[in-house]
Amino acid sequence: MAGRFIIDINPAAFCQVLPVSDMGEPSFNDPAVRVWSHLPVIRIGSTGCIIGHLFSRKPPRRRVLEFDTETAHGIGASKGRMLLQEYWGAYVAVVVDPDGAVSVIRDPSGLLPCYYRTRADGAVLAGDVADLVTRGAGAVNLTEIGRLLASPDAMGRNTCLSGVSELLAGECLSSSPAGNTVNAWWSPWHWTCPETSPAFDHAAARLRKVVSDCVGSWASCFQSILIGVSGGLDSSIVACCAQPRAAALHCVNLVSSGAGGDERRYASALTHALGLRLHERHFDIGSVDIEQPAAPTHPWPNAAYFLQAMQATHCAFRDDHPVDAYFSGNGGDNVFCSLRTAAPFVDRFISQGSRSGIMNTLRDIGIMTGADGTTILRQAWDIHRKAGGPPRTLCDMSGLSPSFFEAMAPQQALHPWLNPPPDALPGKVGHVKQLLRAHRSIELYPRQAYLTHIAPLMSQPVVELCLRIPTWHWVHGGVNRAVARAAFGGIVPDELLRRTSKGGPSGFMREIYLANRSKAEDLLRGGLLARAGMLDLSILSQAQLPTAAGSQSARRILAICAAEAWAQWWTSSDGLRADHRMK
Repeated sequence: MAGRFIIDINPAAFCQVLPVSDMGEPSFNDPAVRVWSHLPVIRIGSTGCIIGHLFSRKPPRRRVLEFDTETAHGIGASKGRMLLQEYWGAYVAVVVDPDGAVSVIRDPSGLLPCYYRTRADGAVLAGDVADLVTRGAGAVNLTEIGRLLASPDAMGRNTCLSGVSELLAGECLSSSPAGNTVNAWWSPWHWTCPETSPAFDHAAARLRKVVSDCVGSWASCFQSILIGVSGGLDSSIVACCAQPRAAALHCVNLVSSGAGGDERRYASALTHALGLRLHERHFDIGSVDIEQPAAPTHPWPNAAYFLQAMQATHCAFRDDHPVDAYFSGNGGDNVFCSLRTAAPFVDRFISQGSRSGIMNTLRDIGIMTGADGTTILRQAWDIHRKAGGPPRTLCDMSGLSPSFFEAMAPQQALHPWLNPPPDALPGKVGHVKQLLRAHRSIELYPRQAYLTHIAPLMSQPVVELCLRIPTWHWVHGGVNRAVARAAFGGIVPDELLRRTSKGGPSGFMREIYLANRSKAEDLLRGGLLARAGMLDLSILSQAQLPTAAGSQSARRILAICAAEAWAQWWTSSDGLRADHRMK
């Protein structure tokens, strides 16, 4: 989400001048902590404040703008834990104990980012790393860039900027004279209990209600919304749920080159059903510069180059149509458990034994994947045999130097969500990993220069409900995200509900590579990553091959170029703090 905030814990003991000269007076001022925010702030009496958007938990879910005295006392007495049970939203909460200890809680959705630097006597937290890091030599952590390129699953709380960590979704940073501690106050593993979950039809009915309430609550917060309708299931669900409560809803479809790049037929079916106009826009390769990062002030270099074209399109749209938020279906595949493995079969076998229903799940997976029963059972046995062990993390070493990784420091601790309880079902391990990956797709743009981005399917009540639904329900009938499809029958057009796959910007990424092949080679051969010994530059010749492997190598080269451009931007020796207003 767009917006800027800074939290300075124990400010009296901190001599460094924070970059708050343009933020006005503190939104909350206490001897133990000061808070500046350009986002909405809700006071918790004299105990603290909440930065961001907050909604009541009990239906009908409504936005919270203030607390009465009794509620504020309860939140303070619980050190903020009460928020996790009775509210949801996109927020960071600051609560001060009577003894001066400070708790900072990030909500479980991860929709509002929060990063921090600690010191012996306190900490500084911000929603934008540009407020925590000075550009120049030493700003970039090359080891973390290497880990990110090798495996996004291997990323923990460290960012790719030296000394900056992420306060993960559902965590609390507690700061007192005794020091700083970080603890998980919310975990997805608290919600993965299939034996207490509802039957398929009941789950679908419940999902329809919860998603409609959450998306509608978000839609009520903004006067004018731009929504990206890709022609797929997830963005269609968001559009259908937002429309009844949106004051103004503009639907835009982005068209790109290549197979699958034109989804206007499906997007038109949606907007026709909603009685809205479809705004068609084309990706413009002229708006892409591979020597510049797509999202320079993000703490990881994981933003793909097509986002530059998307940003340009949305900004041009905003010039013609007043818009104050961008909605997307981002995270939908992940929340709605789009697994394509035998794990749902294993989950059902472990949970229910060899009942008749287990063969239905075997059939469903076969229909969905096209695999025969023997292949599914073989994979299921392999999954079952490894159940209870450490989760497998994907690894891609293409274009990377093995010697660099041999010389790296020992592997850091994985994200705590990747430490499941011993009895965790394999399919739920995969579901939680998907949620973790979705958090890397929430931040689309440089946060101060572009539209507020809302991914409402990542809302806490939606996530918690989906975690409780058994994985075999999600493949019911041989289609992915089956519960979501059943939930929105009669609301989302049937033509879209029947779609099990859709196109994307892969053709545009190929166009970007072909137009910048020489520039990409120069960028990498003379870049920071190559000088650090991180790269295997033989990938540059592999990408010339007109084969499927060559196309994969081209996409990989662009990903490495994005990391290089990001690293160069942060290490540029202008000696200035990163400009959070950069455009």
